[in-house]
Amino acid sequence: MCPRILTPVRVLVADQHRIFRAGIKILLAERSSWQQFQVDEAETTEEAVATVGSGVYPVVLMDYNLPGRGGIKGIEIILSRWPTTCVIALTDSDDGGQADRIVRAGARGCILRNVGVDTLISAIRTVMGGRLFYSNEIALQLMDRRDMMIRYPLERLTVREKQVFLNILTGLNDKDIGVCLGIAKRTVDKHRQHINHKLGTKTPLELLQAGLRMGLIKVPE
Repeated sequence: MCPRILTPVRVLVADQHRIFRAGIKILLAERSSWQQFQVDEAETTEEAVATVGSGVYPVVLMDYNLPGRGGIKGIEIILSRWPTTCVIALTDSDDGGQADRIVRAGARGCILRNVGVDTLISAIRTVMGGRLFYSNEIALQLMDRRDMMIRYPLERLTVREKQVFLNILTGLNDKDIGVCLGIAKRTVDKHRQHINHKLGTKTPLELLQAGLRMGLIKVPE
């Protein structure tokens, strides 16, 4: 759970647009009846990391397209060093794939940059309370994406992982698969590990059963 700090709550707005950062600062100062905020700014990934390292920031608003190493890398670095920080990603898109990357990076929330101030304050309050927060549009995209991944698990695999998986289902060992695909045996083994992780399998038998459920293996009549 993210730490709950009384007043004022220090918030870092890491965004590439100065006007946007200034707007957030004004809105949080003037419109919040729930909490007082001290808002600081950063406009690159490196500046954001350095700023968080210079003080206690319970909340960081991180632009997905932040200049420098990017918002995703910024989230990963900040949470690796200060894991109790609540990071909320800011994005212009409700794309489910982008939201997935934000979730995997460890952000506590993801909101569209055009949300109203009430939604922004609600997002901050929610993540500080130990819960996740997503804009409605992003939440719907994540739900649709999760549903698709459950119904169509093969879509979780990369092109190369699909090739390895299909060869596994034919009964080839890792060495022979490597020869067929022109890759090293240890690379095949790495792909096998990724496939098991993505499909939720652990043994060769479970992989075969997964292939059977997907209709990739024909059962003799």
